[in-house]
Amino acid sequence: MCTVLCLCVLASCGGNAQAKPLADIYESVLKVENMPEMTVMPDELITAVFGFDTAIFEEYVFAEAASPDVYADVIVMAKVADKANIDTVSESLDTYLYSIKEYTESYSPENFAKTADSKVTVAGNCVYLIITDEYFEAEQIIIKGLNASAPEAPQTVTA
Repeated sequence: MCTVLCLCVLASCGGNAQAKPLADIYESVLKVENMPEMTVMPDELITAVFGFDTAIFEEYVFAEAASPDVYADVIVMAKVADKANIDTVSESLDTYLYSIKEYTESYSPENFAKTADSKVTVAGNCVYLIITDEYFEAEQIIIKGLNASAPEAPQTVTA
């Protein structure tokens, strides 16, 4: 009986760990070498640029390069409160990515190169978008931070 109880306790410890808060994951992404200085977007700008009422998110971080006229870098992570909104969020972010690609292709080849690997990804009820030269390093940090409690494999979203 004691052995069964111990096994149950041990099994529960390895089961559902909590994912890191998105703000903590974002802080880890900022430590990636060569990441430009970033600034978190205020809610009003998130609504203006993406059309979101931020009340649909449990947690979120929308950040852009501190000098957006020089750098196209963007980090967006959003934990959607109601899974019914995931498609809307994904589509809006995909539209945003498409517009950044179109603009930078014509006016900023250096920034256009940053969009080459960029995609909107869904992992559980989280949606994220990364636009930066350090895409792969940033993505690994985000995946690691989310995977603590998100057993679903991330999926790329295409419009």
